[in-house]
Amino acid sequence: MASTKSDTASIEELRHAPSGPIDGATTERTAHMGAIGTDADAADAGTKNADPVAIPQDDHRNDARQQLSQEINEKQQPQEQQQQHIPRREEAHTPALNEKVNEKVDASLSAPKAVVLPRAGTFSSTLTTLTAASSSYGLLSTAPVCEIPESVPPDRVTLVKAEKGDDYEPQGSKLKNNLYPAVGFLELANAGDFAANVWNQYPVPVYAIVFMAVGATFAGIMSVFAALDSRRAWRNVKFLRKQQIELKKAHAERVAKSQPTRDLDVLLSVIFRELGTEAINRWGLNMFMGAGAVLICVGTYLAIAGANDAIFLASNLLSGYVGNAPIALFGTINAFWAYYIFCKAQGHINAASKAIPGTRALALIKRRSRNVQIYTSINGTATLVGGAGSMVTATRWWGYVVLIPVILSSLFCNYWWRTRAGYTRRDLVPAGLSIMNADSLSTALEFASRAEGKIREQKKTPINAFVSDPTSLKSVLAFIQEHELLEPFSQRLVKDEGLRKALGFANTPAEIEIDLLSLLALPNDQHPAIIQVAQDTVRKIGSKHFKYRERYAAELLGTYFAVSRHAAKHREKARPQSEKSGSR
Repeated sequence: MASTKSDTASIEELRHAPSGPIDGATTERTAHMGAIGTDADAADAGTKNADPVAIPQDDHRNDARQQLSQEINEKQQPQEQQQQHIPRREEAHTPALNEKVNEKVDASLSAPKAVVLPRAGTFSSTLTTLTAASSSYGLLSTAPVCEIPESVPPDRVTLVKAEKGDDYEPQGSKLKNNLYPAVGFLELANAGDFAANVWNQYPVPVYAIVFMAVGATFAGIMSVFAALDSRRAWRNVKFLRKQQIELKKAHAERVAKSQPTRDLDVLLSVIFRELGTEAINRWGLNMFMGAGAVLICVGTYLAIAGANDAIFLASNLLSGYVGNAPIALFGTINAFWAYYIFCKAQGHINAASKAIPGTRALALIKRRSRNVQIYTSINGTATLVGGAGSMVTATRWWGYVVLIPVILSSLFCNYWWRTRAGYTRRDLVPAGLSIMNADSLSTALEFASRAEGKIREQKKTPINAFVSDPTSLKSVLAFIQEHELLEPFSQRLVKDEGLRKALGFANTPAEIEIDLLSLLALPNDQHPAIIQVAQDTVRKIGSKHFKYRERYAAELLGTYFAVSRHAAKHREKARPQSEKSGSR
């Protein structure tokens, strides 16, 4: 039991921002971090001048919830009266994350300020995510009044019937790491015309006809998977495009009010790379390679009946230059995009190495950036070489030898993206992030990294490592809500027929809405079953969930340092020459 409490303390200690600066600090921070702190202070000052937006309150509660809330308040009143007579002790200051003890902490990195961070796909939707009654149950409080809502996770989820089967899925969209593994075989489908180009004669040998039929059929099947994956990629593109439009609108409003835009610049930079990767590296891959596979499929089938001169000519065109042209075009475009992403990842490493040297957050940023660089370098090179090799195969058999490493690289890149580089997210900002600065982003990054390890260590009851009382439904649901696990938890919850009936859904309706207040209002004898569902949810998907959060947090933090470094260089160039000479 002692070890469990120690683990819980280590995790919970990392979740909270540092309480304040260290007294007696002597040394100065680097000039780059000083520039970051100056801009952060300016951003916070601009935020305070923003026009507030009132958050609507939900006053319509049913009688059962009102009665339960009154009972809880009556129980808490004696405790509050006793606490009034207990003098508060002055809290000890702790050093800011990623700072050495003998370094001076920037004030902008130690004290949380007003929030100006967008959270979900639409800013307006987050204004009503939590009601005032949620705080009375010990859950996360409502977002403060500000121009753009704080990153507060929702306290309810709406599930709709899946298109296939009896399962339910969350309503709405998000960026999903759902690349089909079969898409990795598209380069192999590109070589499906091998027999048609090598035995380009008539009469066609029987064994060549067999190879043609197999190659053409395989290319046709791969074109179907390309079409299916292009639909998934297009959903991601639409989701990201919607977020990008609203971010640009918020950015324009900030500029019009002469307010700092550091946080929005970071988010716009991240979402631009996400959008480009989904549009070019995935949707473009499916469209160009899929179209090429269809042409190769048709041309190879026509090669079987090559006795007719017109069919022979059409077969040579479709399985030759025409069929391989889309593949070569995509390879060229993708190579340029891969080089751009490779350079951006290196920029994250360079900027973070100067800002937070020797920290765990830096190691995580490097690991994330190196994984992206491995993917982009191999993927960009393979698609470029594959496009050139496919054009050679129209007239030279040895072009297929060039395609062998390209095919292997395609399979590797597909696996690497799904397991090492891609991530799933709904919100632009990790939940609980109160202000975008180096410390808050580092805290979110390191917590996600450690949480993943804790879940793997404590497989049977993973939530026990994060909450002080794992038998309390209120504590467990607060953890589920805070770390945005409510959707998968609700999906698993409605599979239990008994719990679904207890929530008032006896049949299988087309839509189910589950909110935390309804779960807390259930009888106490139902609480252990709900807690067990939460434990099962975290055990099944918790490791992958926090792994995705770690990758996205590393992307945010690396981008933050890169944007800050670029802004510092821009300010240095904009300084008058007299100030530059005077500072020397």
